[in-house]
Amino acid sequence: MDRKKVKWEFVLQTDPGLKERIKRLDAAGNPATRKGDLLCLAVKGASPLVVNCDGATLRVERREAKNPFCLWSMDRKQFSRLFLEERPPMLVAMNNDQSNIRMGSDHHHGSLVVSFLVMLQECGE
Repeated sequence: MDRKKVKWEFVLQTDPGLKERIKRLDAAGNPATRKGDLLCLAVKGASPLVVNCDGATLRVERREAKNPFCLWSMDRKQFSRLFLEERPPMLVAMNNDQSNIRMGSDHHHGSLVVSFLVMLQECGE
């Protein structure tokens, strides 16, 4: 999984469309993307995978998240199915697992998180 984590971080950092969305401003001209932990995948028995934004760059780290926008708790079997093996469409997978997902309501950040998750699926070996 660590190789996949490195690949995922590289994809997040080099995707031009994602870079533009990270720099997006809100109606008042302030940064629309909050700094801090945007996504936490908490897999039982492993250190969580956290996507963090410093305002310009996304990082993928293995650590406990601090107030993430989206927290998705799952077991190892579910993680493997979604990101390593079958890969059902991400939105279908999220809809089927709503009781284990806690997410803020901001549309911009929700859209970013779904993009992060789709990119993790696409990094499958």
